[in-house]
Amino acid sequence: MSSQSLLKVLAAPAKVASSLDWRKLNGSVLSLNIHKDRIAVAVASHPSFGEKPTTLPDIPLAGKGRVTTEIKERLAALAKDRRVCGLVVAWPVQRDTGRMGAPCGRVLHTLEQLVQDSNLCTASRPLCLWDGNHSVPEFEDNWGRSPAFSRTSDKKEHRASLEQYNQDETVVAAQVWDDFCRSHWPELYQPKHLQVVARTPTPRSRSSTS
Repeated sequence: MSSQSLLKVLAAPAKVASSLDWRKLNGSVLSLNIHKDRIAVAVASHPSFGEKPTTLPDIPLAGKGRVTTEIKERLAALAKDRRVCGLVVAWPVQRDTGRMGAPCGRVLHTLEQLVQDSNLCTASRPLCLWDGNHSVPEFEDNWGRSPAFSRTSDKKEHRASLEQYNQDETVVAAQVWDDFCRSHWPELYQPKHLQVVARTPTPRSRSSTS
């Protein structure tokens, strides 16, 4: 169970997108990808400006994934300087089952430390969890049965240490933000001719009595 401090600032992804819409001209979003030993960071403006997110140097965590006061102050200062109105945090669920494994536990543990005694996240600067793989969890029935238990595989070797307890190290914070944008502002990623059609108002037909 997540701490009360984290639950107070945790919001739906749509709320973070809406917050950026409201502060489109002077706001930004902080994208985080939390790993075992570091936090990958990117800062992005509203996608309608067409600007690529700025990838910042990774922030190393202390031993055993500990978040120090210095790390909290560094992220809080970054959020203030860049006028951050929300945070998007990578949510590394298992691709094959959509279940929350050890990587998700590490993310929650790190976030709980980040928001404790810190002004990084507030009611006006919420954070959301984002699964860039859009995995769909397979639910168990009343008898505890799940389709995942009967699925066959052509793998010759299964290594839980890699497939269930580690996350994809190739994913960076900027990629998390890009997928978030494509899901919440899909019209901005359509071909140019379709964008023109979408913006062109449909002429109203004249009444036969006019």
